[in-house]
Amino acid sequence: MHWHLHWKSAALAAALFATSGLFSPDAHAQQCEPEPSGPVVPPNDQMSDSRLLRRIVLGLTGTTPTMEQYEAMAAAASPEARASLLRSTLDEVLASPKFYERMVNFGHDWITVGAYTTGAVGDSYQGDMSGHLFRCADNSLHPGAYYAVNEFISGKDPGQQCSDKDADGQPAVPEVRTVEPWWAPGTTVQVLGAAGSDIKTVTDSNNGTVYDCGVANGGYYDPGLYRGCGCGPNLVWCSPIVGLSGTGTGGLGGQRRHPYEEPARLFAHLAWHDRPLSDLVIGNYSVGTNWLRALYVRLGRQSGSKALDANTTWWRPDVDTSPRDPVHPTANDPQAWREFVVEDLEPYHLSLTQNRARSGSLDRTYRFDPRTTTEQIQGLPTAGVLTMMGSLSSFPRERVRAARFLEIFACQNFSPPPADVHFPPLEIDPATGGTCLHCHKTLDPAAIYFKRWDFTPHTSYYVPWPFMPGVGKHRITAEWISGRYPHDGNTPGSRWRNAFVPNTVLTPVTPEQLKTNPEAIMLDAMPESYTLLGEHGDGTAGPLGFGKLLIRSGEFDRCAVRKLYTLVIGRDLNPATEKGFIDKLSREFVAGDRKVRPFIRYLFEQPELRRGL
Repeated sequence: MHWHLHWKSAALAAALFATSGLFSPDAHAQQCEPEPSGPVVPPNDQMSDSRLLRRIVLGLTGTTPTMEQYEAMAAAASPEARASLLRSTLDEVLASPKFYERMVNFGHDWITVGAYTTGAVGDSYQGDMSGHLFRCADNSLHPGAYYAVNEFISGKDPGQQCSDKDADGQPAVPEVRTVEPWWAPGTTVQVLGAAGSDIKTVTDSNNGTVYDCGVANGGYYDPGLYRGCGCGPNLVWCSPIVGLSGTGTGGLGGQRRHPYEEPARLFAHLAWHDRPLSDLVIGNYSVGTNWLRALYVRLGRQSGSKALDANTTWWRPDVDTSPRDPVHPTANDPQAWREFVVEDLEPYHLSLTQNRARSGSLDRTYRFDPRTTTEQIQGLPTAGVLTMMGSLSSFPRERVRAARFLEIFACQNFSPPPADVHFPPLEIDPATGGTCLHCHKTLDPAAIYFKRWDFTPHTSYYVPWPFMPGVGKHRITAEWISGRYPHDGNTPGSRWRNAFVPNTVLTPVTPEQLKTNPEAIMLDAMPESYTLLGEHGDGTAGPLGFGKLLIRSGEFDRCAVRKLYTLVIGRDLNPATEKGFIDKLSREFVAGDRKVRPFIRYLFEQPELRRGL
């Protein structure tokens, strides 16, 4: 077994880290000397310079050193020359796009969100909330042209247009328009029929109802806009998606992969651009491709906002000067992961800064208590991974979200209680009675912050779409909570009625307060009497309030340094026996403004990195 698995003393570990730097010519000799103050002496298992070179390159890029790098190390005649070569190699590696790619992979390993799949038995998740566009076959009269799935009345194939026929199969030349689509800037596509028009509303000839073309409606597999609608400027109300497979189950060519990628890509972005890693849980910005950005735009539009209707640049990478990933440097690449303040695309993800400036400040605060007001909540304060569409949707319930985010960002573990522990009897609240109390006393105060994300079936009768309860047009009524509206037992209100029981830890509201304001059931900030991770909340609503607790408690920093230490050194630190050492690393991390690359440099300078088998 590796010697450091037995290295339990935090004091000895701290003493070891206090020795001279790893790349010092004398570091090797100093590490071979026995510890003067303790009986435990690490074995003389120092790695050679060439093995250390391999460890640096392989650990931070995922590839082995080149033959030229090995030859340069072999040609270095002195310890000073080899130490200098190791330093320059570390700097070169940290500036390489391969380091960014390694951080993406590490981000996936750390931030283990699930796939963006809900509904249709997991075959697909059409959370794109767009009108779907089909393509004409290559052997048709309009090869590759797009047409709207709802162009003709039910039972009539809109694909007839590809053969210059109407809904009844009679000869009819469709309108053909050439459009630059949001998903492929700098190119053009042909669009048949009304989909490519600038029609913004349509009127029902039977009852005179005017329908907004920017709002999509559900379908069996393929949602669509109201019949006769245009797809908006540059087709932004539609997506080139067909059936269950259209959202893409694999690569980045399909939309479904992008919200899954977003958490790991934000982590890599923060590491690459030397941003504080705390922005991962309290930042008001993210990174996204055109596909991912379109999801946020559609969420805002479906929630009732028309703020983005006049924005013709969010899908144009060539005019976007915001920081991006190093793997997609081409100016007009729609697959580039470009930074954006989420409120710029989805107005109900609140930035809480002047002029929507990028920020990860703990001062960002939005207090909202539906127990004391009947006013509507303005939105959900953005909080990095904690408010991403993909991460929230992959954990489909508030308690599951709380558990997973505590595990990911606070390194918490949830396990059954010991058999000899006794609990008060369970009445109605798992956080105050029964064996479930063992976990729910922590989970339920955290889960309060994650109530405002759910899935509604009343916009799509086959595949549910995400929405934020109480936000925008999604007001909550007493009828909804009762389960009588808008459908039956499938409505989210039926679940809320069973899960959000008044006068419980998860829902600290009274029945009287619910009668005054049914939206009080969505209280999503901890009351002042609650504590989580040893901290009281500051009243901030939504996941941002949870993220601020992660940072203020220090649990995020302690967890982050453990994860980064595992990446660099190759083992996890034991919080039971190495707490002092973890705290020391946390202080170093915070002192460096929580930036990943400087902290990695610090770890690579430590003598423990030299130790091997």
